[in-house]
Amino acid sequence: MTIDFWRGLVLVIIFVNHIPGNLIEHITPRNFGFSDSTEAFIFISGLSVALVYGPKLPQGDLFGVVKRCLKRAFELYRVHLALTAGAIVLFSIGYELSEEIGLIEEHGRNAVFGDTAKGITGIILLGHQLGYFNILPLYVTLMLWAPVALILARIHAGLALLVSGGVYALARMGVLTLHSWPEPGTWFFNPFAWQFLFTLGILTGLLMLERPVPYKRGLAIASLAFIVFSALAVTAGFGLMPALPEFAGTKFDLVKHDLGLARVLHFLALAYLLAQFHIGDAFKRTPIGPDLIRLGQNALTIFAAGSLLSAAGQVIMTLATVKSSASPQLIGMVFTILGIIGLVALARYLEWNKQKVPARQKEQAKGLDLSASPGRLSS
Repeated sequence: MTIDFWRGLVLVIIFVNHIPGNLIEHITPRNFGFSDSTEAFIFISGLSVALVYGPKLPQGDLFGVVKRCLKRAFELYRVHLALTAGAIVLFSIGYELSEEIGLIEEHGRNAVFGDTAKGITGIILLGHQLGYFNILPLYVTLMLWAPVALILARIHAGLALLVSGGVYALARMGVLTLHSWPEPGTWFFNPFAWQFLFTLGILTGLLMLERPVPYKRGLAIASLAFIVFSALAVTAGFGLMPALPEFAGTKFDLVKHDLGLARVLHFLALAYLLAQFHIGDAFKRTPIGPDLIRLGQNALTIFAAGSLLSAAGQVIMTLATVKSSASPQLIGMVFTILGIIGLVALARYLEWNKQKVPARQKEQAKGLDLSASPGRLSS
């Protein structure tokens, strides 16, 4: 339940951040620390993989685990293609209504609208990814890596950490990366680097299956100190130390493409404190807690709906700029709030539908029992 709560909160934050320019994005975590919702999304994904598939390996169900991971990867791939197609349609409509060239040129969309054949082929091969639609390709590759990480961790946690760390080091040196096509460059998220955080999530999940993560006072103090410094660096000391962001950017490894170490350390410090002080347990009992849990329990559907809504939000904000005198930031904020309400309503419907199906199955089972009893039917 607590994992579902955090997953649901992360999905809301991703949705808000994927509508650039709306006022609410200024209060999301990326404005107050080195890491952001992406690190949380990937770590929680690894954690979930461990909790779901980890217990199956000791039972000798290795083939079943590999099969399920591959099936999940293919499902994510299909959803990614569907979302990208939906986004292309939305941006096409937006361009026809506004004639704003940025809608078909920015964030990698020019590859599709400029040379459709190559652009679509690149999308199918995952060689080309639209901006704000590049998390699922990363997740696809991580699900292919998941069985390897689970098997290594089953042998020894230290071995899994060593292999994952080695792959991460090679990625940071530029040896391991995935190149883009048809446009030059590389994937926005280098999966060879991001697998490191995913693997840390798996190892944490396997540890949680055995015992709680232990509390260490020194580690807690160091984590809090780093989080405070990170907040000061990102906010320029809340406006009092203008030179601090440049200093942090120079001295700390903050790159996102290859998962800078400072980002990893910041997220792990934050996650450690949140877990040790049971912040999730407290917040999930608030009025918004149950809805965030529902969002997390239906993560893929909510992520897909949120992605399309975010694309629609970008189009609407562009139309507000071109066609009216309304503030696009204000329009974006209103749309974002309505979008969150819509996602919550969708999650409630999905949960209601899940509860309705077993009831229907029970009724059908009763019907089968009756039909199997000629005496009762004849009476």
